[in-house]
Amino acid sequence: MNFSSSTDTAAATPGGRAAQPATTPAPLSRSNSAVNSEIIYEVNLSVPAEKGAPYRDYLKTFCQKTCQEVDGFTGVQIFTQPKPPGLHWLSEEGVKKEYLTVHYHVASQMHLDMYLADHQPRVAEADTDIWNHLVTSRRILRLSFSNIEG
Repeated sequence: MNFSSSTDTAAATPGGRAAQPATTPAPLSRSNSAVNSEIIYEVNLSVPAEKGAPYRDYLKTFCQKTCQEVDGFTGVQIFTQPKPPGLHWLSEEGVKKEYLTVHYHVASQMHLDMYLADHQPRVAEADTDIWNHLVTSRRILRLSFSNIEG
């Protein structure tokens, strides 16, 4: 998955490694303002495996748009994962589902509260209507410690 907005790369570094794209920092790079977020709004998703590829395309576009339109949402990361550990009751669904986790970096509790009140219910309903069988859970993570400097 390419998180960069440009495919142009600079010349190789002195150590011979290929340089990163010149225009956009990689996720969690020290120059990325999202690393300063004290709140992560996590959304866990499960879709039928046959809908995985189109849903990932939709999700990437949707998440980027959310960060552009929702005040205080400073960045987003989308992760794929194997069947979440501890879900023994879903063991028969392991290969029938695709599991994704979205981390929205949020500037403040006020911004998150506004999103939860104004946007989240509408988004959840739209996702269910479009994709059926979409299973979600949400968590709010507050930063306790980080050695990543912004």
